[in-house]
Amino acid sequence: MFKKIKEKLKWLDPFTYIDFFLLPKINALDQKLQWGVFISSYLILSLLISIVFGFSITIVGLLGIVYIYLFFFEKEEAITLSVYLVSAFIFAFVLYNFVLSFLLGTNAPLVIVFSGSMEPILYRGDIVILTGAGSMRLTEANVDFPIKDKLLREYAVIGKRVNSSGVKRDASIKIGSDEFEFDEKGPIVVYFSPLRKQDIIHRAVLKINAPDGQFLLTMGDNNNRMDQDCSSSGNDCIVLAPIPVENLRGKYLFHLPLIGHIKLIIFDDLPWVFNCIGLSQRGNVSLDKCITTFEPSERAMLAGFV
Repeated sequence: MFKKIKEKLKWLDPFTYIDFFLLPKINALDQKLQWGVFISSYLILSLLISIVFGFSITIVGLLGIVYIYLFFFEKEEAITLSVYLVSAFIFAFVLYNFVLSFLLGTNAPLVIVFSGSMEPILYRGDIVILTGAGSMRLTEANVDFPIKDKLLREYAVIGKRVNSSGVKRDASIKIGSDEFEFDEKGPIVVYFSPLRKQDIIHRAVLKINAPDGQFLLTMGDNNNRMDQDCSSSGNDCIVLAPIPVENLRGKYLFHLPLIGHIKLIIFDDLPWVFNCIGLSQRGNVSLDKCITTFEPSERAMLAGFV
C-alpha cells in the first residue's frame, strides 16, 4: 500500500517530469548539442536571475564559477545538473509567486530580514513568512483631516520616553490636545520603502483613522526612532509619511531562523564588498567598513547615495 502511495506522490515532485520527459530527449542529442544545452542553461539562468533580482556582475560571475566546476569536476553529470539548476529556479519562482501567494493571501509570502532593527524578535538572515494584512488589532487614533502623503511632523508632535534599558525612544504622538501612546505589542508588518528601495519589516505601533483612509506608524523594536521620524538632514529616513494600510505587503505569521543568510551573502553582501573595495581604493571608505557594515542605511551613506 505504502509503495503505491509513494509511486503516486512522486508526480507531485516537479523534477519527476524533468527526469521522465525532458532529460531523455536531451540525452538523445549528439554530444555537441548536449554541450550546447549546457551553455544555453547558463545563459538562460543568468537572464532569469537578472530579471528577478536585477543584473549583477557578481552574481553572473559566481554562477559562471559553478558552471566551470560542473564542467571540470562533474563532467558526467554536468548537463543533467545544469538542467536541474534552471528547472529549480523556475519551480521556485512559480511556487513563490503563485502557490504560496495564493495560500497566504499576499504577493510577498516570504521576506528575508536584512538588518538588526527588529532584534531580539528577528535577526539578520531570518526568513519571515507573511500572510495577508487584513484585520489587525492595534491602538488607534482618529483625526478629522486628510493625512495621505503628509509628513507626520506637519500635524503631530512626537513624544519620547526613556525605556527600562535607559534608552530614549519615540513613544507617542500628540495631535492637538490628544496624545496617543504607541502599542509595543502591535503586529509586525512589511511594506516597501521607496527611499530605501527595499521591503521593510517593522512593528506597527499606531493606526491612524483619517477621512482619506487608514494609516500606520511603524518602528523597529531595536530602533530609537519610528520610521516616519526623520533626522534634520534626511539621510536616514525610511519612509516620509504614515503608511496606507492597503500598501502593506503582509504581516508576520512565523519565521525560520538564519537560513536566509545564503541569499544575503550571494545577492547583497558579496556585491557590496566588491563595490566597497572599489570605493576604498579611491580613499572614500576604509576597507574594514566593507566587511563589517551590514545596515542598509550605513551602506547607502558610505557609498554616497544619501
